[in-house]
Amino acid sequence: MISVDKVLIVDDDSTAHFLMTRIIKSTIANRQILYANNGQEALTILHEHCFIERCPTLILLDINMPVMDGFEFLNAIQDTPLAKLPLHIVVLTSSVNPVDVRKALRFPIVGYMEKPLTVEKLILAIE
Repeated sequence: MISVDKVLIVDDDSTAHFLMTRIIKSTIANRQILYANNGQEALTILHEHCFIERCPTLILLDINMPVMDGFEFLNAIQDTPLAKLPLHIVVLTSSVNPVDVRKALRFPIVGYMEKPLTVEKLILAIE
């Protein structure tokens, strides 16, 4: 089980932010939660936190977002110093398309889960 002190939620849906926050706070209380509405914002947050402070311990990543989607984000990380960091990325998406699952599993993620986030899914993500 990983020790979670900071979580980054990457999703363009504010309702998803709210619901995931409630699940995270009820399961692993008193954790800092950061939010990005797309992959580009997430990259900025990671650069700020991983090289100045501490990296988020857990990243919950949606696939379908504007500006930079989850796949573009995963691809972009590969070309930066972030690729060398032990990022614990879980794709949390509404897509159950087998093509998306296979595509996601080509990247260094630790899991692929269907929305919505539940306490059980969060526990699986951090084990």
